[in-house]
Amino acid sequence: MSFNESKTNIRYAPGFFLASAECTRETVNISPSHSQVVTMADGSKYVPAGAVVPSNDGNAKGILYEDVDVSTGAMPGSLVTKGIVYEDRLPAAIESSAESAMPGITVIVNAPSITRPANFNKGSLAAITVTSTAGSGSGKTDVALTNYTPG
Repeated sequence: MSFNESKTNIRYAPGFFLASAECTRETVNISPSHSQVVTMADGSKYVPAGAVVPSNDGNAKGILYEDVDVSTGAMPGSLVTKGIVYEDRLPAAIESSAESAMPGITVIVNAPSITRPANFNKGSLAAITVTSTAGSGSGKTDVALTNYTPG
């Protein structure tokens, strides 16, 4: 949530580590001396999304929602203080003392894996055509599907 032009290479969408979109966030200042600061080749610095703030210990308050550019000093960032997170999507494992210090955060060790069936061939899928037309009244739309078999 940096207010200057960022040159960081944002790796994922904000909150990618959340198991659910339901969470509580608050704005806090993110320090350029955070232990997980990443320095880029051009000298710019950021604290990555998923970092425990202010530190990964008994002083923990929450988990950073998005990358925050701290190249010019402390910057505001969005801190998740209540929610469910996948630990394997964080840049570092949460220390047990940090987990205890964040009672609003529930930690799930591994995100569910998504695999395609071994015989999956997207080239063999039929194209589905969706057509929408004005419905019978205000705010109503009729939608028709072709080449679609429910099941």
